[in-house]
Amino acid sequence: MQFLTDIPPYVILSHTWENEEITFQDIHDLKVAKSKPGFAKVQNACARARRYNFDWIWIDSCCINKESSAELSEAINSMYEYYEDAQACYVYLCDVSAEHHPRNPNSTFRDSRWFKRGWTLQELIAPLRVMFLDKDWKRIGTRRSLCDVVSAITTIPMEVFRGRDISEYSVAQRMSWAALRETTRPEDQAYCLMGLFGISMAPIYEEGGMKAFMRLQQEIIRISDDRSIFAWTASPSSHDEERGLLARSPYEFRMSGEVKASETDSVGNWSAYSFGNDGLHIHLPLESIPDDSLHISDIDSDIKSTVFLASLLCQSITDSSYMPAASSLDDVRELTVRENRFPRPIRRANSDWQLGALNGIIAYHVELLPSAQHFTCTRDTPLTRYYGPRSAFVDLDWPNPTARTTLVYESPSTGEIFAVGLVPHFDDEDRLSYFLKLSQSDSTDGALDCDPKVDTIVQQLGSGAYVSVTCELRGGLLDTSSIVELEVDYTPNGSPEINFFARALRQPDAGFMVPLQLYRRSCSIPDLTEPLQLKEIFPHDFFSQTFEDLAYVTVSNADNDGDNSPNGSGSSDYRLLTYTALGRTPSTVCVAVGLHTSGAWSNVSLPGEGHHWDLTAVSSSTIRLSPRSDTGPIAYIASRTNLQLGSYLLCLDWKER
Repeated sequence: MQFLTDIPPYVILSHTWENEEITFQDIHDLKVAKSKPGFAKVQNACARARRYNFDWIWIDSCCINKESSAELSEAINSMYEYYEDAQACYVYLCDVSAEHHPRNPNSTFRDSRWFKRGWTLQELIAPLRVMFLDKDWKRIGTRRSLCDVVSAITTIPMEVFRGRDISEYSVAQRMSWAALRETTRPEDQAYCLMGLFGISMAPIYEEGGMKAFMRLQQEIIRISDDRSIFAWTASPSSHDEERGLLARSPYEFRMSGEVKASETDSVGNWSAYSFGNDGLHIHLPLESIPDDSLHISDIDSDIKSTVFLASLLCQSITDSSYMPAASSLDDVRELTVRENRFPRPIRRANSDWQLGALNGIIAYHVELLPSAQHFTCTRDTPLTRYYGPRSAFVDLDWPNPTARTTLVYESPSTGEIFAVGLVPHFDDEDRLSYFLKLSQSDSTDGALDCDPKVDTIVQQLGSGAYVSVTCELRGGLLDTSSIVELEVDYTPNGSPEINFFARALRQPDAGFMVPLQLYRRSCSIPDLTEPLQLKEIFPHDFFSQTFEDLAYVTVSNADNDGDNSPNGSGSSDYRLLTYTALGRTPSTVCVAVGLHTSGAWSNVSLPGEGHHWDLTAVSSSTIRLSPRSDTGPIAYIASRTNLQLGSYLLCLDWKER
């Protein structure tokens, strides 16, 4: 069935494709569909939707007729809206178990293939609500309750998962979110990003990934004058090529996560730029670079004087410095008036079912999950229609400004007690929402109201155990009532997951881009290189990322308050990088990097050879590390250059003295 208008409430499935998925053609012949392994996924997704009273679910594998090029093109251009308009998104992680909490380093959550795929980026950002489910369809958590973990995995700021409009982030930042994601077809690296920038373009498979990504950038330029689209770093494979101003893939934005949108107002009517048949037309403030500041050995001295620095007028989120340093601008005094862009209306705001309780009853269904079924409801209220060993229904009259109630639960075996407070309300758009209260006593008086946008609330009991209440969205109508489904979970004290349950990850203060390999150059054999591979990062860094030639590691300021334990927030004021050579003459190099009030620092030692090193400042961006004794045959030069693209770059040059 196809809906063009009056779209009913629906949920949507996000997943990674496996062998023998159910197709549009298969679903029309259930005998064929049931014979495929992928049918179990469709069946379980539908069962979950029905459990929460939704009549409709959209699944990309079997809801798009890929044999129709017109339908496929429409679906690709509309995919972001499909997920944005859904009432909730179920994310099925077939390679994850809910045995460990996602904050636990032993959890497979961060290693899920789902976080590495290109199309799942918009499926993570677009929906109003996101629920993560493990391989057995058990709930892992919601996007909101796990926003710190998901942010650490994806590099997407937590504010995005708390409702901030992604249009407030620069083009470069949004591109960086896709830098490490992969797609089966190279062209999809561009097509899967169209929704993030609000553009449409015809998919042309077989045009090649670079051409498709070039078209994507051209379409973005048609609607945006944000010059951060040019704030990228060439991939190592193209370092020796002459390049224009456009990137060739999202990977080249891997170091652009902290680039703010350009301040184009400062150049007045020169802010616009456009494409012509001879290339990109743009005004840029240029500044000649002195020869002595060029530390690039392969630039011929005859052409150094023709190298200029062009400012994109973009600032760093970290310290508001320009990238690169802004050149002086003429005093331009011409007014430019820009039309505001009209946002696309979201159809879910018009869903009549959300307004069903305006003149009726709001029903709360509170269910104890198996982990919490040793509790019993010891006190209900006159508003409680039914309560039993595992669940309770509570009806609250609306509109009644005093409509609220409290359910008290107690465990006969442990003596633990907690109370759940229920307070309905409507938001600014007249949509039903709720406040929750949760306390470790038999009353919710004095407990803080949970933000109505928060879908999970957690309370530690006096015993050290944790109780959590999660709101599961329900669909459909029950007479004139709207049902709020609340599920209570319990984590006992002593559980291996207890340390990760309520402690959010501490966001790092800075990051380093470090090489994956070090090369030792021998003076006696000029062409000989002995690579050392990066083998270990200590303490464990939850925020680390690995690129083609570099790794990203994070540090926190030692002077900042907070828990630096690697098993707590994952943050630390230093990282120890171990490089090991696996050749005939094994050797190990340890590099320490850190952050202090005075700025970033680095140190190098050779544990296998007993050398220790002292740091000597050579210039504002270079540190020389010298052995404390004269017996060492090795000298290092460590360069830390602020890229203004979100990180420090650590360069190690290892050569015989």
